[in-house]
Amino acid sequence: MKQIVTHADPDLDAIVSAWIAQDFLFQGHASEVLFVSRKVPENLMLHADCLVDVGNTYSPENYRFDHKPPAFENRNSTCATRLIWEYLLDAKVAVKHLEPLVEITYQGDTHRNSEALKQSRINGPHAKLRKLKADHKDTTKIYQQMVLWLRSYTKNL
Repeated sequence: MKQIVTHADPDLDAIVSAWIAQDFLFQGHASEVLFVSRKVPENLMLHADCLVDVGNTYSPENYRFDHKPPAFENRNSTCATRLIWEYLLDAKVAVKHLEPLVEITYQGDTHRNSEALKQSRINGPHAKLRKLKADHKDTTKIYQQMVLWLRSYTKNL
């Protein structure tokens, strides 16, 4: 079983990057997503199959995708979702269609204010995650429901 690690109380960047790792990086392999404190336990830093939006490390060859210092001097220059998506594009994985989702995830993570982001907060991924968090307390359940929604949402992109 592949382990994907991200942070507790996940924002859209954590959710989308974990989902992209699950469905596109580890396609066809059983995987689980673990939600941990932002200070990732040492054993997971060393042994998890993939870290997204945690760990302060960008090492795509080791499947470490975080955008916070010291990985990047300016945390707002990118996001975990964009990092893993670009890695998969370079690896010739068919993820180009996810670009609109990647862009609004990045905008939301870096406090941009585009029309697409405003729309996402009304009836897109940001709104869906906010509703799931209001309806459920279990992070794994929130993630699972969000993944089902993302799979459906991205079919139409």
